[in-house]
Amino acid sequence: MKEHDKEKEERHNIVHEATKWVRLNNGLKLRENAGSYSSPRISSEVMDCSMPMTFDTFSYCSLSCLYCFAYYFKSNNPAINKEDVHLKSVNIPKMIKAIRGEEVSGRGKLMYDLFYKNKFLLHIGGLADPFCNFEKTNKVGFPLFKALGEMDYPTLFSFKGETIFEKEYVKLFEKYSKQKNFAFQISIVTYDEEMARNVEIGVPSPKQRLKAIKMLSDMGYWTILRLRPYIIGITDESINELLEAALEAGINGVSMEFFAMDVRATEGMKDRYAWISKHIGTKDIMKYFKTLSPSERGGYMRLNRLVKEDHVKTIYNFCAKNDLVFGCSDPDYKELNTSGSCCAMPDVYKPNRGLENWSRNQLTYHLKEARKEYHTSKKLIRLHFDDVYPTGVSYLENTNITNDHIKVSGMTNAERYEHTYRTMIQGTWNNLNSPSNPRNYFHGKLMPCGTDDNDNLIFEYQPMEYEERWKKEGINLKR
Repeated sequence: MKEHDKEKEERHNIVHEATKWVRLNNGLKLRENAGSYSSPRISSEVMDCSMPMTFDTFSYCSLSCLYCFAYYFKSNNPAINKEDVHLKSVNIPKMIKAIRGEEVSGRGKLMYDLFYKNKFLLHIGGLADPFCNFEKTNKVGFPLFKALGEMDYPTLFSFKGETIFEKEYVKLFEKYSKQKNFAFQISIVTYDEEMARNVEIGVPSPKQRLKAIKMLSDMGYWTILRLRPYIIGITDESINELLEAALEAGINGVSMEFFAMDVRATEGMKDRYAWISKHIGTKDIMKYFKTLSPSERGGYMRLNRLVKEDHVKTIYNFCAKNDLVFGCSDPDYKELNTSGSCCAMPDVYKPNRGLENWSRNQLTYHLKEARKEYHTSKKLIRLHFDDVYPTGVSYLENTNITNDHIKVSGMTNAERYEHTYRTMIQGTWNNLNSPSNPRNYFHGKLMPCGTDDNDNLIFEYQPMEYEERWKKEGINLKR
């Protein structure tokens, strides 16, 4: 077979794989009697997440990004991964009532008590794109977005889809632009149009997404360039052009996280990994990640700090130079966040204080504060469990939402009702063998230095060699 024909066949096969959810739904239209999708949910990343209440309009996304974490998550779930996938949507009228606190019961009442009544920041776009083609065809989310505007409810949208350019959506966001209760993070992993077509099949071009940033920025909204995942070998090849274009479009911040891999890959994910491997220039991407990822993090492989340093430095310096918020969702260099939210949401936002209403009871915020304190006073901050996750934080102590966490999958019903998010986090906090333990997760950035009166480990901030080196180069680490 000729090389051109072979490459054409490979692309055909990967497109077929990537468009699985659309194919199995026989198109974009919601089927009748498909049932409803339960959302929002509490993120399993609550330990270091500022916005643990995450929401998706649909059970699947029509976009076909080959690096998609949600695809990995759902294709490994026997309850979801069926050959006759029914696209489901949230019962939007019921959710709107729940947010307003009107005649709600069950899950809706629970979310109202824990989040909605305090206008806790809602993150839309956790496992599916709110402006993908499913939304364009079915317009399920539009009434919710309208209601959120009417209620001045603080909301962050994460997206790539171009439904946002539809006239009624443009008019909607123009209408509420003065109150600025909405913020937007737009995902772009490369400025190279051809490369984007190869790794983000069916997704609007980078330039089209930059137009979305500009449109929303011109309306006066807080906008974020979402470099997630940052794929070394792909993203870095055009990063300078992308940063400059995003700055010109009007971004307020940049949020980054590096591409990671799970050893428990399905056949579909293995095909995707092989295609990505080809485009970043590695013969065996699995071997590459196994070799360069710290083993203490377990089966979810994240490349080590040394591999990432120059890439982080580029983004951090760019943000410092242009007075942008720097957000790092990656556990490596998370200490460099200039906001307590790794999504690059503002710590302080006077145009609408609702956008500040995200949780500080998580490690991203406290790690950032520890770094600032060290570079201001040379004091080494010690993190105590009861300070990071204090009693009285309602969503951490409620037993009725623990079913959202992956840890309960192996528990009996009786065991589930003995646990809260706080007790599950506490177990991880004190287990030095856990990949999610602060010592392991942050690869030595926090180290145990004793125990408190309740036998919880105490972790101390560890200055690293790069910090002194960066300071000598004139980089400000007090931001």
